[in-house]
Amino acid sequence: MTELHEKSAGGIVYRKRNNTLEILLLAWKNARGDTEYVLPKGHIENDETAAETALREISEETGLNTEFLEVIKFMNTINYSFIAGHMEGSPMIHKEVSLFLVRYTGSDEPRPRREERFIGYKWFEPERLKDIFIKPDVFGFIEKNKHFM
Repeated sequence: MTELHEKSAGGIVYRKRNNTLEILLLAWKNARGDTEYVLPKGHIENDETAAETALREISEETGLNTEFLEVIKFMNTINYSFIAGHMEGSPMIHKEVSLFLVRYTGSDEPRPRREERFIGYKWFEPERLKDIFIKPDVFGFIEKNKHFM
């Protein structure tokens, strides 16, 4: 089996609305056709820093203007592997993702990219994330970093 290694970056995007903290997740159709909630993230390109990639990918995947996105802090690096059944030869992908806490200060709502299988989005209050299956453990990261929000 072919193995590939990829480096990506993304973020936990949050906003405060009416004194309520909200976390942005994108709804995505996985290879099995099931709907999952995911964080915006993507490949690091050329000479980009991980933080630059996170902002670019968040903007590309959500349609939010980078002018209203601010990296607050680096949170963690997560590693995971999966078989890419949608790719020729179904390679094993080993992924390393730099994850950032990102504040959104704009008023426009996201416009997820349909061509990347995103079918929608939702702003969640942090407590609701306990009941949603998301990789990585977004709720845990938020609990550890609430004082930065």
